[in-house]
Amino acid sequence: MQIGIAFLAAVFTVDTVLTDGTKTSETVDVPVKDGIVHFVWPREKVPANFKEVSVTPDFATAKKGEDGYWVLSDNTYGTYRLDNGRYLQNWHVPMPMFGMKTPRSTYCAIVKGMPYSLDLLVCAKDGVYSQSAVFSAARDIELYEDICIDYHFLEGGDADYSGIARCYRRYQLGRGAAVPLAEKAKGNPLLAYAVTNIEVRIRQAWKPVPTPEPEQVTRNEPPVKPVVTFDRVKEIVDECVRQGVAGAEFCLVGWNVGGHDGRYPQIFPVEPSLGGEAKLKEAIAYTQSRGYQIVGHSSFRDCYMIADTWDSEYVVEKNPDGTLKRGRTTYGGGRLFTMCPQRAYERFCPKQCAEMKALGFRGLFYVDVTTCRRLYPCPDPRHRLNNGQRAVWENNIMREISANFGGVASEGACDFCALTCESGLTVQWVKPFEPPRNAMVDGYIPLWQLVYHGIIVSTPFRTMINCPANPDRRFALKLVEFGGRPTFYWHSVFVTGRPPSMGTVDLEATTDEKMRQGVAWMKTGHDEFARRSSLQFAFMERHEKAAEGVVRISYSNGARIYVNYNDAPVSVDGVAVPAMDYALSQ
Repeated sequence: MQIGIAFLAAVFTVDTVLTDGTKTSETVDVPVKDGIVHFVWPREKVPANFKEVSVTPDFATAKKGEDGYWVLSDNTYGTYRLDNGRYLQNWHVPMPMFGMKTPRSTYCAIVKGMPYSLDLLVCAKDGVYSQSAVFSAARDIELYEDICIDYHFLEGGDADYSGIARCYRRYQLGRGAAVPLAEKAKGNPLLAYAVTNIEVRIRQAWKPVPTPEPEQVTRNEPPVKPVVTFDRVKEIVDECVRQGVAGAEFCLVGWNVGGHDGRYPQIFPVEPSLGGEAKLKEAIAYTQSRGYQIVGHSSFRDCYMIADTWDSEYVVEKNPDGTLKRGRTTYGGGRLFTMCPQRAYERFCPKQCAEMKALGFRGLFYVDVTTCRRLYPCPDPRHRLNNGQRAVWENNIMREISANFGGVASEGACDFCALTCESGLTVQWVKPFEPPRNAMVDGYIPLWQLVYHGIIVSTPFRTMINCPANPDRRFALKLVEFGGRPTFYWHSVFVTGRPPSMGTVDLEATTDEKMRQGVAWMKTGHDEFARRSSLQFAFMERHEKAAEGVVRISYSNGARIYVNYNDAPVSVDGVAVPAMDYALSQ
């Protein structure tokens, strides 16, 4: 098929693998209209005992040595340099889209049917690359709609990864699946404040992790370790005022009974060892009186048997006979289970939101886990949900939180809640300056940010939390390059025997000296972010190499940021950029 002139059809290969290992392959011609290939594979054509269906178009190919690249929605990209290799994106698929640039064409593929069953595969075989969408039966309890993918061919200034991202953003905005922060912030000063100020999370209390008691009940519950009491929170706030941290949204983690992940879905009483409910209300009011916002951390997904509200009826992990699957995962509250979002909403969400609102919390309230994991279904016949239905209930939870507090934050970048979530704690868990684990991957680009900057605020990499505390200046520059909001986490390290996953340096409140140092790092992050915080209301339009070691990022309001990773100053487009620093041109 010839792209770039005119063509009438594309050829798709559909490979099906059955549970018994049988494989079938079928080709189909799909017409092209107005630069779009609309591929549909009716669900009636998929056998009931299918294991996976792979879709590969004839234009999604390249040869070793050709110019171009492939991109996936987890911000990974690769060029065509290997004879053989394989990269399957199946753990983290934050957006149902992907793309490819070759000398013949550039496309953005948008999965519109069965998007939550999507895995993405890039293969190199004997020097020939291909990119496939893979739909796995293991991802859902049913094939509830046709497999549908639109391939948009991009030309001119759109024919690169920035254009691929813009194509998907237009789709999301056009169908009402996302709303710009600038629009949401109108009449919502709580949201406007949170978006343009640093995020500060304080882990206050927790039980041992790994837990010595997987089957926790109240009589064998391990002791709670109180580290940052509500009075100590006030002292951190005072130090922020003293050092001139002009704005921050604090989030209290582990304020609930049992501390962090102590007894969900039970959250009350407020953890007594931290000072109890009266002291919590006092700390909230005091923080707000000093000019800061403050919210809490909770969960409508994780649940533990130790809860006084425990009922296996609302648990997702069940065997076909209705008994619980007893997985190996444990956390602070013991063996970890997952609540069905329908039951989480019906039984807990409105009531608990009202109770937490009464404590005084206002701002982007943090609901744990929700957006960091891909959706998976609930098989219980009393509240059976496929992933399309589950997405509806997850968004119902988000809307309830927003109505009570002013907005919602969660843990990751999965965009089934793009309409209802304004902040994602982490987009990627990888370490940006270490070689990728898979040889097919060249590195990381801000594909997600090119879609969602101006719609959802985020920290681009988990290792960039507490960024100003990291002596490696590249982390701070990468935060700027990817348009991130600085996030700080007090006592982020609490899991025994596991290396830190949030930054390389922790913030601690165990001594006054350490507390002052932590606030000093917050001050550094606040002052840097103040230079560019207004850009959180603009779209990131283009990301590109401007010179050797220099990246140029263009925004929809006309601003440009130049990030210089060199040890010497440079001048690009007439803009002077200091060594290992950045410059903002407006």
